[in-house]
Amino acid sequence: MNFFKHFMETLKNIFLNIPIRSKMLIIFMAFMLFYVIISLVIYDNVITNETLSQVRQRSYETTELIRTNINTMIDNTNNVSKMLTTNSLIRSYLKSDRPSRSLSKTANDVMFNIHITFPNIDSIYLYDLHGSGLRTNKVLTISSVEDVKKAPWFDELIRLNGGYKISINAENTLKTYSGKNLVSVMRVLNDLDSLRPIGVLILNISQDSIAEVINETSENGGSSFILLDADNNPVIENDSSYELYKPYFTGIADHEEIITIDNKKLLVFESVLPGTGWKIINCTSLSFKSPGIRTLNVIYILFIGITVFLFIVASLFTASLITSPIKNLINSMQGVSNGVFKRVSYRTGNDEIGELKNNYNLMIMEIDQLIIKLLDEEKKKRKFELDVLNEQIKPHFLYNTLDNISYLALSGNNQAVYEAVNALGSFCRISLSKGSEVISLENEICQIQNYLLLQKLRYGEMISDEYDIAPATSQIKILKNILQPLVENSIYHGIRPSGEPGFIKTSAHINDDLLILSVEDNGIGMDEKEINSISDENLAGNQASFGLRGTIQRLKLYYGTNDIYTVESSKYSGTKITLKIPLKEDKDD
Repeated sequence: MNFFKHFMETLKNIFLNIPIRSKMLIIFMAFMLFYVIISLVIYDNVITNETLSQVRQRSYETTELIRTNINTMIDNTNNVSKMLTTNSLIRSYLKSDRPSRSLSKTANDVMFNIHITFPNIDSIYLYDLHGSGLRTNKVLTISSVEDVKKAPWFDELIRLNGGYKISINAENTLKTYSGKNLVSVMRVLNDLDSLRPIGVLILNISQDSIAEVINETSENGGSSFILLDADNNPVIENDSSYELYKPYFTGIADHEEIITIDNKKLLVFESVLPGTGWKIINCTSLSFKSPGIRTLNVIYILFIGITVFLFIVASLFTASLITSPIKNLINSMQGVSNGVFKRVSYRTGNDEIGELKNNYNLMIMEIDQLIIKLLDEEKKKRKFELDVLNEQIKPHFLYNTLDNISYLALSGNNQAVYEAVNALGSFCRISLSKGSEVISLENEICQIQNYLLLQKLRYGEMISDEYDIAPATSQIKILKNILQPLVENSIYHGIRPSGEPGFIKTSAHINDDLLILSVEDNGIGMDEKEINSISDENLAGNQASFGLRGTIQRLKLYYGTNDIYTVESSKYSGTKITLKIPLKEDKDD
């Protein structure tokens, strides 16, 4: 115990005193060795299970295909027998107590034609119940049946009442000179009138045809297939696999079992032919650890070991050569996330790290220049947008004003024309404001008073105006031409559609850091759908509210905020539009 403790203490001291690079190498190698061993074990289990799954799937598919093909061959033979049972010449022969030579030859010709048409049929036997019969065959076959009524299968065929029975060599009543087995499809023929038996028909399939189906299906499959009857007798005579696997044919659990023969594992798969009790046995070798796989495993382990070693060496070398300058570069770049574009100034060589540093510094310079350029372009863009929107709004006022003046001139009211022109001149002077984009709130109120004076010339007493302007707000500079479109909106979309006189109230007061301007009318108002059409989300696409839309866009661009207005309205109860102007230093172009 003391020795072990001393040994561990010595190892601990040695480990603590070795360089960090060696510590990393030892620790990493220990973890990598553990990882490689575990991965190899998992790999082997996965490959083993996958191989078993693939062999099982292949065995199932191949066996099912063979079963289907043999069933098809038997069904086809059965269908041929049905054709013969319905043939009038065959029935005439069987019903005749003493068939003529001509009738016998004609019936035999029918059988012969069927025989040569279907190559899988090796021979055809036809027995009547009077001791006579016909046959046609490709190979010489001996029949031991002298009296069909005494044949071992006769009573069973009678019980089947026209159904077919399958057996080997017609239950050993037939024998070929070659010694090969025949698969016999037998049935009794009944008289169509009396429904009584009049004969027996036997069609034989040679074992070579069965073997050909099996061999063609299982070619290059690496499996052995054995066809057994209901008594576990081989259908194909001289089958070399039969004696080898015979002890395992009974007791196969769930139609599948893994057995070991001569230290070799095999998957034994069983499939039953429906309606016959016959079985197809598939024996497939499971060679999991072949020499090729063992060699591949050794190569894989060597490859993993070499790769891990080289990776550790390269990692340690790269860590000291590259990691440090990269960390310095990253530390210098961290300011970018905070909006600080600072150039990297530490010294590097002319390698990739140096090139990365130079490219980074070049990128920082280009970003700085791009930001300056974008800011300048944004200023120009905003000024252009403001100019365009302002020009879009000005003609709108003039159209309505000139319409009113034209009407007054035509009516001969010179005094009214003078007042209108004078008001229009004052309106235009305030609108131009010597090119300034901002004016005092006092001038903005004066402007809408001039505008309403012009409108009253047209609408008379239908429009009245009220003002609630806090004295502290009169000299505050605001973007010009922002209240007139709202007043115009009240006239044309509020009061005029109602058909009744109405008032327009303009208010101004200060709330915290905001100048609150509102234009309120008692006109027709708006329902929820109409309010939604001029909401912040839908106003940009509302072509019908040009004045309001242009004003809101100008305000958003100029003051740099989206929370610039609210709309309060209900149907037949008037409308109130409120502007929320941020208080800021006077701004001019």
